[in-house]
Amino acid sequence: MVVHASPGDGEQTTLLAGALLDGIVEFARKLRWLGVDVSIVELTDALRAVRDADLVDRDRLRRLLQITMVKRAADVATFGAAFDLLFPVSEPGAADDRPAGGGAAAEPGRDGDPLARPDLLDRMVAALRGEQGADLPSLAGEAVTAFAGLGAQAAGSQRYYQYRVMRQLDVSSLLQRAMRLDLQAAPGPLGRRLAAIEQHERLEDLRAEIAAQLRGRLAAAGGAESSLGQLRDSVLDTDFLRAGPAELAAMRETVRPLARRLAAAARRRRRTHSSGRLDVRRTMRRAVAAGGVPLDPAWRHRHRSRPRLVLLCDVSGSVAEFAKFTLSLMHALHAELPALRSFVFIDGLAEVTDLVESSPGVIDTRLLLSRPGVVRGDGHSDYGAVLRHLLAEHAADMTQDSVLIICGDARTNYRPARPDLLRALHRRVRSVHWLNPEPAGDWDAADSRMGEYAPDCDTVTEVRTLRQLSAWADTLL
Repeated sequence: MVVHASPGDGEQTTLLAGALLDGIVEFARKLRWLGVDVSIVELTDALRAVRDADLVDRDRLRRLLQITMVKRAADVATFGAAFDLLFPVSEPGAADDRPAGGGAAAEPGRDGDPLARPDLLDRMVAALRGEQGADLPSLAGEAVTAFAGLGAQAAGSQRYYQYRVMRQLDVSSLLQRAMRLDLQAAPGPLGRRLAAIEQHERLEDLRAEIAAQLRGRLAAAGGAESSLGQLRDSVLDTDFLRAGPAELAAMRETVRPLARRLAAAARRRRRTHSSGRLDVRRTMRRAVAAGGVPLDPAWRHRHRSRPRLVLLCDVSGSVAEFAKFTLSLMHALHAELPALRSFVFIDGLAEVTDLVESSPGVIDTRLLLSRPGVVRGDGHSDYGAVLRHLLAEHAADMTQDSVLIICGDARTNYRPARPDLLRALHRRVRSVHWLNPEPAGDWDAADSRMGEYAPDCDTVTEVRTLRQLSAWADTLL
């Protein structure tokens, strides 16, 4: 629903006011369908609040509805996404349906080339650094136009198009460029720390703007109902690589409770199976004190060898989000996973065990990227170099008591994959397991080398959602 009003036109304003009230009632119904608790009292308050509102001021309408209809902070993201879908931005008297951000729509099914738009990437780096004249909404609109490939009839979901945009932008490289520039300009460690925090906040703002732009364009193309249906989907079934800011926030809230449930299930199984076989000799000795009656059976307890886990996570590009959730879930289970060590990499390798253990909730991406050694070259993932570093620097820690878990998309940027190094690691450890967040149908496409690594892994698992990740962790436990 798009709201316009022409000042001075009383009859039209009255009609639009009626349409707005009907739209708000429908909006409240959709929010309840999405799981937001909106009562009749709150709907009445919202209708009263907007009765005298300026129909042209969309931002004011948004604030009034949020104040009156949203009670919990956890529902703000859902409210914002639903508002963007049902009250999309539109210019009065627009002559065409061109996307906001200018230019013609990209051809459907064809990705833009970031290298062909160096000016856009440079302006995004400037925006991340907070330079004057950098307009995030405008940049988000240009990025969506250039890289989403929406076309005249959008057939995919918001998460699908957002994944395409973020993958083409390679936000990890943008953030690295901004960090390097601020490292040269910021005065002292405190200044650099504050600059990094501000960059991360602006990056989240950019993600939110891209998501809002996509929601508006998909709604204008008739996809509002479909997008609302996706909002209602379970957080556990949300793709790591296609999740927007609202979905990622909800997933962060889910990780630790999920880990607690997995740990509780593991403890119950251990208690159930810890008795082992009956020890007849010890049972009969105990029975002497009870006149030969075996009141207190003795059991031969099972001594299960629990391996030391080594977690190796790719934090480049869009798979960084997958790595954050994997690290968080594994370390939330640290009581059940003895001697867990964590490493992150892009084209270099760094251990982050101490960092992850001291971080509450889901780990901050900028903390992982700022660890010395993660980036040793141009900031693009290089699996061959990373495997070489792991063998050279940590071979002594790779023993038959170790289980190596690799989390990444196996995309080498057309560099040598070096599966022979993974084979050498496999000979040193008990087992190797690979978790890949990309659909199995995309493996071995373009620069993916999953097929070359798979023969030297005990298991290769598609892990695209929290549900799949928790199921795999449950099997590991």
